[in-house]
Amino acid sequence: MMRIWLIALTALFLLAPTDAEARKVALIIGNGDYANTSRLVNPANDIRIIAASARQAGFDDVTIAADLAVNDFQKAMRDFRAKADGAEVAMVYYAGHGIEAQGKNWLIPTDAQLKSDLDLPYEAINLDRLMESVSGAQIRMVVLDSCRNNPFGRSWRSGTRAVVNGLAGVEADDVLVIFAAAPGQTAADGTSGNSPFATSLAKRLPQPDMPVQLLGGLIRDDVLQATGGSQRPFVSASITGTPVYLVPRTTPASAPASGNRSGLEELLWKGAMAENSVRAFSAYLAEFPAGKYAAQAGENITRLEKDPGAVIPPVTMVAMTEPAPVARPAARKFTLSNIRVECVKLTGRLGLGLPDQLFLRFNTGQRFPEGKSEIFSIKKGESWVVPERFEFDQPVSFQLREFDDIGGSDNIGTIDIGDASGTYTRTLDGDASDYKVTYTLTVS
Repeated sequence: MMRIWLIALTALFLLAPTDAEARKVALIIGNGDYANTSRLVNPANDIRIIAASARQAGFDDVTIAADLAVNDFQKAMRDFRAKADGAEVAMVYYAGHGIEAQGKNWLIPTDAQLKSDLDLPYEAINLDRLMESVSGAQIRMVVLDSCRNNPFGRSWRSGTRAVVNGLAGVEADDVLVIFAAAPGQTAADGTSGNSPFATSLAKRLPQPDMPVQLLGGLIRDDVLQATGGSQRPFVSASITGTPVYLVPRTTPASAPASGNRSGLEELLWKGAMAENSVRAFSAYLAEFPAGKYAAQAGENITRLEKDPGAVIPPVTMVAMTEPAPVARPAARKFTLSNIRVECVKLTGRLGLGLPDQLFLRFNTGQRFPEGKSEIFSIKKGESWVVPERFEFDQPVSFQLREFDDIGGSDNIGTIDIGDASGTYTRTLDGDASDYKVTYTLTVS
C-alpha cells in the first residue's frame, strides 16, 4: 500500500514519557580538520551551539566528537548505539564533508584519501550505518549539516558514479531525517561563524510547546528566510505517535491554539483522513478532544468500528476539510505529469546487459508502480512513459530506482521538482547507468 508522509506521521506517534527513567541522548559530530582536502571552519563552531542547545532541550547525555578519523568515527557510532538502545529520544547531528556516490550517501572522516570511489566502503561512513546507531530508541533523529560540494570526485576516473553537489534524499522507516539542503543542492556556511542551518536548529531544539514532528518544517522556514530562498532544507519524516515534546509544554492541550498547535492539528487531521483508521482518528482526539474536527473524528470512529473496511466518501472528505469562510491564502497544488524516462546506458546487471527494472520513489513515501510485479523493464534506447500524474501540496523530490540482483534497489538519481511550472529534463547517471528524465510540473 502506498505510504505518504502524513500517514507515517500519524501512524508513529508515541506519548512523551514522564517517568524519571526516560532518557534523551545525543551524539554531536563535527569534522573540519581534513588532512587530504579542504578544511571546514564552521563545524567546530556549530557543534558547540548544537550541544548547548541539546542540553537546554533536556538531553541528559550529550557526546561531542570532533575531527574523527575513520576508526574513531566507527567507534563513536558503536558506543552511541549502546547508549541509544532503549532511550526515549536519540539524535545524531553531523557537520562535515558528505557526498553522494554509488547511489548512496557517505560521511567523510578526516583521514580519508578517497583516490577512487572504490575506496568509499573502506575510508568513508555509509549513512545507513550512522542511522543504525539510533535504531534502539523510540524517537530517532538524524540531522545532516553536510550538504557541500564533493571535494574528491573531480580526481576520480571518468564515468565514476559520484554526484558533485550535495546528498541524496533518503527514506527510512521510524526516523526523522533533516538535511541542511534539498537533494543535489549545497548548504551555505554563513558569515557569522555558524551555518544558517545550525543556527536555526540550535534555536528550535529547546523551543517549548514544539513537537519534534514539526522541527524540520520550522528549520526549513528559518533557513529559507536567512538565505533569501537559496537554501531549502529537506525533511524525510517517518516518525510516530502523540506529539513528542523535547521541552515540557507551557500550555495545556485545551488552551487556545498557537500557530504551532493549529498547524499540528491540521497535520494530524490530514494524516487521519489519509489513513482512515480507528487508531488514527483516536490519536487526533487524544491530542485535540475539543478540536474543530472532533465531531467528525468521532463519527468516523463509529463508522469504522462497525465496518473496518469503510471508506469515507470523497464528498464527505471535502466537506470536512473545507475552510471556514475567512480570507486566507489559497493552498498551492503541485502536479507532476508527462514523466518520460529514456535509457541512454544500462546499469549492466551482472555484466550480461540484462534490462533494468525501474520504479519511482517519492520522498513522501509513495512509489510507482506499487507492486514489484508491475516494475517497468527497460533496455538501452527504450523509453518509459509513466502513465500516471501525481499531485502534492508542497514541492517534493523523487528517485529513479532500479532493482538489484540481491533483492534490494539502487538509486540511479534524485530529482527535486522545484516550485516553478514548466517542462524540465534531467540527466541521471548513478549506479553506472545514464538516463534522461523529462517531466512537466504545473503549480496552481
